[in-house]
Amino acid sequence: MTHLMRKILTVIMATSLLSWAPAAVSAAERASWTIVLRPADFVVGDALGQLHTRRQWMTGFDERSGAFEIALRRKAIAISAPRCRMDYLILTIPVYYPENPKQASVRERRAVYDALVALQTKGKGSATVGVEAPEPLARLGKRGIELLACNLYFAFPISVQVSTQ
Repeated sequence: MTHLMRKILTVIMATSLLSWAPAAVSAAERASWTIVLRPADFVVGDALGQLHTRRQWMTGFDERSGAFEIALRRKAIAISAPRCRMDYLILTIPVYYPENPKQASVRERRAVYDALVALQTKGKGSATVGVEAPEPLARLGKRGIELLACNLYFAFPISVQVSTQ
């Protein structure tokens, strides 16, 4: 009898612990957003080196891998990131692997980078960008999907539309 009681108690405790675990983001609730960036909303290129953060930013475009980063001002983006301890979210385009079908070529990546640098240099206009957070970096929180860190990634297929208005 005591053996059976222990098993029941173990099952009850395991069930209660699992019910307190943060909910993962389901496929139907993918952690993806379309954001509109204005020049004051982000920092890109050499200006990343001037940010006063503990992070070592990638300040340019890597011609071999097609990788680059953008610092998004958290106050300008309506994406919840309660555990992020900086004033910026990190928007990264992952390293290019030609064998991965969910990619953008280095040329396409360079065009996006150049368009964002030009937008910031001109100081007017906007860019509409698709971004996402892979499953381990997002969860379903009290107010919807939230980031568990400061990281976001460009969504593929890459979609950036720049407006000069």
